[in-house]
Amino acid sequence: MNKIKKALAVFLTLIIMSTCVPFNAYAVSEATLKDKLISIAANEVGYQGGSGGYTKYGEWYGYQGAWCTTFVLWCYYKTGLAYNVKLYGTIVPNGGNCNSMISWYQNKGRYHTRESGYTPKKGDLVFFDWSGNGSSQHVGLVSSTSGSTINTIEGNCSNKVKRHTYTKSGSKPYGSIYSILGYGSPNWSAYTDGSGEKETTTKKKHKKKKKVTTTKQETTTKKNHKKKKNKSATDTTNEKTTKETTETTTKETTTKKPTTKAVVAKDMKLHAATTELEIGDSVTLDYTIEPLGAQAVVGYFCDEENIIEISKGGVITATGEGKATVVVCANDEIYRQCDFNVTEASSRVTRHTPNSIEIDTTKPEINEKSFSQKLSDIGVNADQLEAHYRYYIYPVAIICTTAVLAGIIVAIKALARAIRKKRDAKAEGEE
Repeated sequence: MNKIKKALAVFLTLIIMSTCVPFNAYAVSEATLKDKLISIAANEVGYQGGSGGYTKYGEWYGYQGAWCTTFVLWCYYKTGLAYNVKLYGTIVPNGGNCNSMISWYQNKGRYHTRESGYTPKKGDLVFFDWSGNGSSQHVGLVSSTSGSTINTIEGNCSNKVKRHTYTKSGSKPYGSIYSILGYGSPNWSAYTDGSGEKETTTKKKHKKKKKVTTTKQETTTKKNHKKKKNKSATDTTNEKTTKETTETTTKETTTKKPTTKAVVAKDMKLHAATTELEIGDSVTLDYTIEPLGAQAVVGYFCDEENIIEISKGGVITATGEGKATVVVCANDEIYRQCDFNVTEASSRVTRHTPNSIEIDTTKPEINEKSFSQKLSDIGVNADQLEAHYRYYIYPVAIICTTAVLAGIIVAIKALARAIRKKRDAKAEGEE
């Protein structure tokens, strides 16, 4: 029995040690990431949003409303989490709506219109223009392509996650490729096996600048040296030499002068007098960049141009009935959004709330804690646990099975001892 105990102890030790090995310590290929992205999106097909535009994607993002964009961003976030790489906020923006996403990809030279002849790839973002006005009202993920046929997975299709197929002969909106405005092509190579291109380019440029500066200094030194040797130089030449030396000194001083560090924008808050408008009303959607003194290039975007118009300075004008989401982005990095409800104008005078109200862009507070939140409270990362469950479920199953077997062995031994005692007692009674 001692040998059995030792063997079980060694077996359990080996299993426990195997669970500590980092299974994901390998380079992740672009194909692997794309397959995982589409797998995550496909598992969501059939998911239905709640009332008032509530979804688990909105809960994660911190905004409840139109959710086709939050679904796409959530899929990228989950994919990166599965392999410990940062995709959300790097190869896709960290927020926004359809048109602000298009602008983000345009700035990186990675947006392609349908008319450009670009062949979409698995994992691309596909933007749709159902109204034909040149702006996008919907976004999804390209799951696969076959010739001119585009297969997609999209969120917020009649408040569900659905698959769609777009062909030349298909009908609008969910069927015709002519509903497609363009594609956003994420730079996968920058965050997988082909990383580091931007950093290498910067270093090369820096080295070239150093070489040029050194050559100029050497040339100036040689000229000065020759002028010192020339004893028959005139006073005019001496004056020129003095001027050149002074200019060189001035240039060197300017180069060495430390530059002031720019304050980086970290957050943005939105302010408006009201978000309830009647047709014809105007209100300014203002913003505050944090920390104070941080510089930012700010842009306004809205998918529902038939409901509101945005003028310079963030002036919102109500033009039609409905609900419109306005996104304000700073430096293509920080995205905040708010909803405006527009109703038909009444005969009474248009009213405005005098005091500006701050739009709450933080994540809504949830009274009842979910299972993942309870796990987080005790120090367990639920997302990581979910992403890597396949690496632990088998070892845990083996450990549990071994524990059960050990329990059975102990029970059998106890039963054998009891039988032996009973038999010995009977034998003594007979004597």
